[in-house]
Amino acid sequence: MIFRWCIYGEAVKNIELLKCSISSFRKHFGNSHQYIVYTDSDISVDVEVRKITNDSPLYVISEAPWMKWYPRFRLDINQTEFFIDYDVFLVKYPTEIDLFLSSEKHFAILDEFKGRKWQHGAMHRSGSPYINSGFFIQKAGYDITPDFMQEFEQWKDVKEPTHHDEQGSLANALSKHLDELYILPKDKYMLIGKTENANLESLDGVILFHAVYPDHPAFYKFYGNKYITTTRRKNINGLS
Repeated sequence: MIFRWCIYGEAVKNIELLKCSISSFRKHFGNSHQYIVYTDSDISVDVEVRKITNDSPLYVISEAPWMKWYPRFRLDINQTEFFIDYDVFLVKYPTEIDLFLSSEKHFAILDEFKGRKWQHGAMHRSGSPYINSGFFIQKAGYDITPDFMQEFEQWKDVKEPTHHDEQGSLANALSKHLDELYILPKDKYMLIGKTENANLESLDGVILFHAVYPDHPAFYKFYGNKYITTTRRKNINGLS
């Protein structure tokens, strides 16, 4: 399996979040998989680091964070691939991902806290699911790239881009594959921020959380305690 992150530009100031995110996944999934970080800066992390250059269509300086999918939306179709934002943390062993991997679903993703049009940005389209693109899985053998890149090409005509345009584009791409989509339960795979589950004081029932942009308050609230210091477990299903 492949676990991948991307951090670039001013976001590199959040390198401690990235390190903790990587550590939280390795503790549960072990060391026998690929762990990859793409970046445009000189950083030191305990996984493979690959440099961002300008040789990808997704190298786009924009309000919308297209570069987080750099260099392409799928690295290896022969492996199950996890895309993880640097502010997403695995707290406990994810049995729901076990269930997903053994199911007939092909894609898994986070649910939004509350579905709103602005969460799709300029790419909002009625009927697309209100998903959060901070954590996304594609099973080995499956690839959403053609649909996603079709959305990206349409986005190039957008006059006023927003931070959520790429999330809206992914939602639109997945709307063509709803029967293949597994949306992780939002009471265990949470968004936590100033307006999302803001009063949560314990992660006892949480499997994974996205300490959402821009200030990531949930990371600083829960960092360094029992919730982000879990014990390593064996690889899920022994899959690659």
